[in-house]
Amino acid sequence: MTARRTDEKRPDREQEPLRLWGRAAGRYAGDRSAASTFHASIYLPVVDVMLGDVRNKKILDAGCGNGKYAKKLASAGATVIGIDGSPEMIRLACRDNAHPLVMYAVTDLTRPLPVRSRSMDIVVANMVLMDLPEIETCTGEFSRILRDGGMFVFSITHPAFFCSDWVGDESGPRPYKMVRDYLHQKTESLDFWGETFHYHRPLSDYFRVLERNGLTVISLEEPVPHIGADETDPRILCHLRVPSFLVAKAALRKGN
Repeated sequence: MTARRTDEKRPDREQEPLRLWGRAAGRYAGDRSAASTFHASIYLPVVDVMLGDVRNKKILDAGCGNGKYAKKLASAGATVIGIDGSPEMIRLACRDNAHPLVMYAVTDLTRPLPVRSRSMDIVVANMVLMDLPEIETCTGEFSRILRDGGMFVFSITHPAFFCSDWVGDESGPRPYKMVRDYLHQKTESLDFWGETFHYHRPLSDYFRVLERNGLTVISLEEPVPHIGADETDPRILCHLRVPSFLVAKAALRKGN
């Protein structure tokens, strides 16, 4: 799996990412690789802890993909709306992860959401925000649909390190990463499940958008894997030194 970097301006800025995710949907949904499972085991337990007890909660799963996590939330007692901009992802979600307490809908997160104001207890977005060309629209919509005291929990690839290159030296492979132009927004083309776009923005940009839209971060984690003391694989051990993911919980401020 490789990442191909580019700062080129692409035509059809809104629809091209969704088209590419539609093409990648089958490979994404069918990915049972050790790497994919390992990466999910790093950040998803932290998301679970931040969400807490979801029984009787109304949750929007924004960018639900093939619906696996939406179904998990519903199985834990939540009523869930799962939305994704890719029709193919929603087709797979309805086929593979249907549940009586989940409703799936094709919805573009760069446009206003067809969800009633103050109707959701929680919005969750797993590995989504860095795949959107802009996050102002969806963040404002999340603020609008959350009830007083509502929470927004999200996980993203770590802005500082995700697309930085590992560098080896005499101590072995992957001792550190080379961080290049972190502070400027840029578009990168990835090739994990077929071409998709990654929109790099520094962490301060995420915080500014949240603040503008009445959301205050109250918890932030840079999760690491739980591994045995006898682990020697540098592809796993490197995650104990350089975080690959970031998970945060933001609360809706009163009066918004």
